[in-house]
Amino acid sequence: MSLKDVIVADLDVFLNTDEFADEHILEGKKIRLIIAADTLNGTPLPHAEGVSLWRKVIHVSCTDLGYRPNEGGLMDLDDQMYEVVNVDEQDGLYVITLEANAM
Repeated sequence: MSLKDVIVADLDVFLNTDEFADEHILEGKKIRLIIAADTLNGTPLPHAEGVSLWRKVIHVSCTDLGYRPNEGGLMDLDDQMYEVVNVDEQDGLYVITLEANAM
């Protein structure tokens, strides 16, 4: 078994809700994922005068999601629409950067 095979087999540990992951609603489907929010002390980053930028980086199993999101498309995470800024596949996980503007 290669190291890559071992890493993919360990995704269930990494995405275990008793360890690192939480359940969220992604595209209408309850799914285990990890969210890393890019904020400053829990508040959105300043983007332009009067507008704040919310950025989230999520880690989700490629198998659980079932498709590769399109960059520039929209994605619904917990009833909030985000633009898909970047999608990277890393050993069975999609690392997806999402952004939303708020006034």
